[in-house]
Amino acid sequence: MSTTAVADEEPLAIDAGHSWAHPGSTSATGEPEFMFNSALAQTVSDFLTAHGNSVLRIGHDGKMDNLKKRTAIANQGGAKFFLSLHHDSVQPRYLKDWQWQGVTHQYSDYAAGFSLFVSRKNPYSQASLHCASAIGGLLREKGLHPTPHHAENIQGENREWADKENGVYFYDDLIVLKTAAMPAVLLEAGVIVNKEEELAVQQPERRNTIATAIENGLRNCGIINQK
Repeated sequence: MSTTAVADEEPLAIDAGHSWAHPGSTSATGEPEFMFNSALAQTVSDFLTAHGNSVLRIGHDGKMDNLKKRTAIANQGGAKFFLSLHHDSVQPRYLKDWQWQGVTHQYSDYAAGFSLFVSRKNPYSQASLHCASAIGGLLREKGLHPTPHHAENIQGENREWADKENGVYFYDDLIVLKTAAMPAVLLEAGVIVNKEEELAVQQPERRNTIATAIENGLRNCGIINQK
C-alpha cells in the first residue's frame, strides 16, 4: 500500500486506479490497465510535488483492492482533492481480434480520447464538476480531445453529460467519487484498446502534458493557490 504525503499541508490525493490483482481493462497489446495507471499516477504525483504541492499517493504499488479504503485514506489524510487515474476501453461489441507478436489480442478503433467523471452524490459535487471541466479544457488546449462513446445509448454506457465540450460525464454511484469527503474526479486518460492511443499514452510527453493540465486545472478551479 502506498500512501505517502510529502508535506504537512493539505495534500492532493492521487489514486492509481485498479491493482495488480484486479488490473482493469486490457490494452490492444495485452497489457494490464494498472500498468498504465500506475505510470501516469507516478508522473502526475512527481510533477505536482516538483511544483510545491503536497501529494498523498494512493494505490501506486498495486496492492490496494478495497475501493472504499482508497477514499478512507484520503479522508483521514485531510486531502483537499481526490483524483483517480485510469485508462479506458470500449464495450465488447466493438472489439476485434488481431495478432501481436504471435498472440491473439483484442483491439478497437471505435473510440479514442479522454473522459472525466464526477458524482452528484459527492458532498462537493459542484466543485468536482468545476475542476473536471477545468482539467478537460486544458487537455483540449493541449490538442487532446474527449471521447463521446460513454454517452452512447447502449448497455454499459449511456452516461449523462455534465460538460460535453470538456469531456465530463456524471457517474453518480462510482464508489471513489461518491465516498470522497472532498471534491473528486476520475480521469480516463486514453482508450488503450485503441492501438494508436495505447502507444501515445505511454510516451513521457503525453504523460507530462496530462500532468500539466491537471496542475493548471486545479489552479484554475481554486484547489491549488495561484502563484
